[in-house]
This record gives sequence, structure tokens and C-alpha cells, in this order.
Amino acid sequence: MPVENFDTWIPKWNKVLNDYDVNVINVSIRHALPDPGAKLAWARREVFAFVVYYKQGTSEKDKQKVGEWTRKMIDQVISVDGAYYLPYQLHATNEQLRKAYPHLDEYFEIKKQYDPTDKFTNSLWDKYYKENKRELYRDCLA
Repeated sequence: MPVENFDTWIPKWNKVLNDYDVNVINVSIRHALPDPGAKLAWARREVFAFVVYYKQGTSEKDKQKVGEWTRKMIDQVISVDGAYYLPYQLHATNEQLRKAYPHLDEYFEIKKQYDPTDKFTNSLWDKYYKENKRELYRDCLA
């Protein structure tokens, strides 16, 4: 979240953690300067990054709960003009990803240019690129 929005962010962050009774083990707060060259930069200006280490269960109910509070947390960070780390667990909606990473389409175009056969991929790419591709295809047919 942008440094200048720290005071606005903290109560929102606390509310989500408390509302969902998140079992926080540790929080690492990192300061980062802007990364203007990266298309998927989470630090588009000077920011504080809150890296939350938490304990979660492995049941489907536990996983769903983590997804719920993660999406709520993403909404709150977007509300203060922030972004989020692209995580291992892909709970964000396509809309949240687009709001947090406004240069996403440019990234997709570059990826398509240099890897037209999708030889290099990962879970994040599989979920969000394919979802965006389907939406683009639907728009073309409309």
C-alpha cells in the first residue's frame, strides 16, 4: 500500500484479520521504492508491503475461508490504491487482478509475442491469462 495511505490502510487491514479470525503468526513490513519498468509491479510508487504469515487448516472449509478473507484483503488494499503480491494461492478474482495490475494486458501482449506457443507457463498464467482470453473471445462474438 502506498506510504501516504498507511493511516487509512491499517484499520481496514485490522478489520479483515479480526472479522475472519485469521491466525497470524508474523507480519513482515517491507519498504519498497517504485518499480516503474515492470508491467506487473506491485510497487508503482513508494509503498509498504505487509507480508502476512498465517496458519491455515487443510480442509475445504478452511481453504474457502482463506480465499474469502484474501479477496476481502485485496479489495481493501485496492481501495487505498495499492496492489498485492502475486501469491501462490490464486484467490483473487480477475477483476481484482486487473485493478491491482493496470498493465496486465500489456504484459499479456509481451508474453504472447515472445512465447506464442505458451511453452513457459505457471498456475497464475494458466488461471488469469486463460480467463482473460475467454472474456476477450466472448467480447469478439458479442
